[in-house]
Amino acid sequence: MSNDIPNFNLLAVFSAVMEQGSLSKAATQLGTNQSTISTSVNRLKKEVGQELFVRKGRGVVPTSYAQMLYQQVKDPIEQLNSVFSSMADFDPQSSHRKFSLSSPEHLQWMLLNHFGSLPNPNLQLAVHDQDDDDESIYEDLLTNKYDAMIDILVPDHPSIESVRLLESDFVVVCREGHPRIQGKITQEQFLQEKHAVLERRRRKARSLEHYTSLDLSQREIVFRGRSLFSSMLLVSQSDYITALPISLALQFQKQLNLQLLKPPFEYQPIAHYLIWLKRQTTDPAHRWFREQVLGSSHKLSDITNDKPLVF
Repeated sequence: MSNDIPNFNLLAVFSAVMEQGSLSKAATQLGTNQSTISTSVNRLKKEVGQELFVRKGRGVVPTSYAQMLYQQVKDPIEQLNSVFSSMADFDPQSSHRKFSLSSPEHLQWMLLNHFGSLPNPNLQLAVHDQDDDDESIYEDLLTNKYDAMIDILVPDHPSIESVRLLESDFVVVCREGHPRIQGKITQEQFLQEKHAVLERRRRKARSLEHYTSLDLSQREIVFRGRSLFSSMLLVSQSDYITALPISLALQFQKQLNLQLLKPPFEYQPIAHYLIWLKRQTTDPAHRWFREQVLGSSHKLSDITNDKPLVF
């Protein structure tokens, strides 16, 4: 290895490959093609005189030397990226930008309504359904498909930053006129009734299982859906019950003639986290975007707090 410091661009490409574990994904992140990434990695390999990656399946894995090098260069690269990002121009009154975010279903309407009411129509938001595959959930963020994500779990990734967005309760929901439930529900009733549940798993647990120690396997599940709204619509037209975030249940309570019931067991509130790439922290446009998401979540908290349920 020579004593010359490698070109910054080569180190930036190297860092992207380390974070993505794939040449093609690194190319997507950096807005280039796989051939350019491969050429840059080979140039850096020659400059340092060490093997950096070996192929494994569809991706690559770093050598011990690459791991050591990454630990030394990742922080300076992030700092330089932050410097350049902070110098970018952004004016919320006149700039054009379409932000992209993935979110749990019950928060999507809040985000779209907020951005739709902004005075600058050229600042737009595209909202995507949340992935529930633990192995790939951050992939679209790391490859810049999304500007940010909202998730119920704290991320554990060296390139990702997060902040607690809001906490919310959930409620048990059934239709008005339910033959066995009026105004309240016991734990025994809850376990005996037929349930509609959200068929999404995170860290090997379904949504409700993250928030209570009650043995939910005792429930009789008659519907497993991919949408909270489909479960809510189903219980409004049947004698089934479901559990929903309170914000979604309140929004459609009157239209669907729903009863909102206090869960008859101990539970933890639902925590939500706003998640983004560390290198975007100081970018003016991204900072403004995060402030908008945080502000809209505070409004939602105020709405749910102003409409306490009588249990």
